[in-house]
Amino acid sequence: MKTGKPSNTALIVAAGLQLATPPSDAKHFGERLLRRTHPRLSGLLHRPWFRRLCRLFERLTLPGVFLHYALRKQILRQHAQAALAAGCTQVVVLCAGFDTLCMELKAARPDLCCIEIDHPATQPAKRKAARGSGIGFVAADLAQQELAPLLKAHPGFREGAFTLFVAEGLLMYMPLEAVRALFAQLAAAAPHSQVAFTWFEPLADGRPGFRRQGRLVDAWLRWRGEPFLSGMAGPKLAGFLSGLGFALQRLDASSSLLDTTCAAERPIEGEYIALASRAAMQERYV
Repeated sequence: MKTGKPSNTALIVAAGLQLATPPSDAKHFGERLLRRTHPRLSGLLHRPWFRRLCRLFERLTLPGVFLHYALRKQILRQHAQAALAAGCTQVVVLCAGFDTLCMELKAARPDLCCIEIDHPATQPAKRKAARGSGIGFVAADLAQQELAPLLKAHPGFREGAFTLFVAEGLLMYMPLEAVRALFAQLAAAAPHSQVAFTWFEPLADGRPGFRRQGRLVDAWLRWRGEPFLSGMAGPKLAGFLSGLGFALQRLDASSSLLDTTCAAERPIEGEYIALASRAAMQERYV
């Protein structure tokens, strides 16, 4: 994103979730958050003409992306619930944007330690809207700052606890070497951890991105300072993670939640949702 400016893609995802068909806790909490942080946009999203305009723009650029956002969040929430059932006691969401996972989890489990780490330009509105929620907020640019010291400085974080890290819509904005460094930092920050994340399958020409993604989208992302920089082919992911001390447990497409025989709308393809565990703790918690 442009220096000193909030992430545009974070707001687009939040708005797109309100336009997606499946109702969910994420959609409900997201609507509440948008009303507090962007009341004008929240109001427009209830107007039929504006919803039709957004849907037209989606069809012309990334058809099915709004449904993909909604299904992607459902899968990540399934991973979060499974981790909690297995003994997870703290959740750390990286570059959370306007995601409401921590808000949802804290509402159901007030004892849970939930921490959001996000860019200083994006986080203030979210922090103000979630005041009193019990969520811990850390304003940091992960491109410039190490993760482990940030977490260890937070009074609620416990290094030895079973931790779920969530990196939704993040890795594709990082060069491959930075992704490697991030996983090393996750391992150092919480040795007993799982990571739920999303990443792109490379396109036929090697570019990271959604299927049916036009050059216009690439140009807009570059202009906004948020270009896609990396991806990893699904068949290579297990080997990549193994070299970093993690074991791949799940690899899903957002369409895996749909009944393909009767789905009227299909999510856009190209981004998968993965779950990995620290290899040393896999047998202990899984």
